[in-house]
Amino acid sequence: MKKLFAMALSGLLSAALLAGCASDTQPTATPDVSASLPAVSESVTPQPEESILPEESQQPEESIQPSEQPEETPSAQPSAKPTATPSAKPSAKPSAAPTTKPTAKPTATPKPTAAPTATPAPTPETSVVQSVWNEISALDMPMMTTVNDALLSSIYGINASDLVEYVCKMPAMNTTATEFFIGEVKDGKMDTVKAALEARQDALDEEWSKYLPEQYELVQNYQLVTSGNYVIFVISDQADEAVSAFNTYAK
Repeated sequence: MKKLFAMALSGLLSAALLAGCASDTQPTATPDVSASLPAVSESVTPQPEESILPEESQQPEESIQPSEQPEETPSAQPSAKPTATPSAKPSAKPSAAPTTKPTAKPTATPKPTAAPTATPAPTPETSVVQSVWNEISALDMPMMTTVNDALLSSIYGINASDLVEYVCKMPAMNTTATEFFIGEVKDGKMDTVKAALEARQDALDEEWSKYLPEQYELVQNYQLVTSGNYVIFVISDQADEAVSAFNTYAK
């Protein structure tokens, strides 16, 4: 009996529950579906028009932001570079260069003190014959040519072996009779050399007596002077000056 009573109660409870569930679901399901369909159709259509307009209006607001960025980049870069480079380079170079170079050069310059001491070398002494000719060559005279040993023997009849040193000059052109002979004669040879010079004078006298009287007058006024082993023979309009120079050196 108890089992039957329990089963009956359970059946009544289950039937009541089923009835309550049916009453709760059926009236709410039908009106909610019919009401939601028109609401969805009306709410969906206006949304794309409202969503496009705010997006277009917001896009130019976002484009304003890149204009602020380029203003920040150039202001930062140039301010950093020029401050670093000029401050480091000029401070290092001028401090090192002027301190080292001027001190080394003035110490090496006093070298010219050695050069003047070496230059005054002893000059070789000029011989008497050359000294006399240097004095005569400074005078105003026609162009002259030098007589060598062969011409001295053929023209003057003087052997160079009888002389220690000599200078013999003849005119380069045959329009003048100017001649010079200055010599240092070896011992015992003065008479031989002097005789040869007198013979040269006789030949010139005969030659110039035939033409150019002015030059012939120079030949007639020739000078032949000896001093010890030195001799001079001169035919020139400056014969006196030549003999004066000879007497200065040949003593």
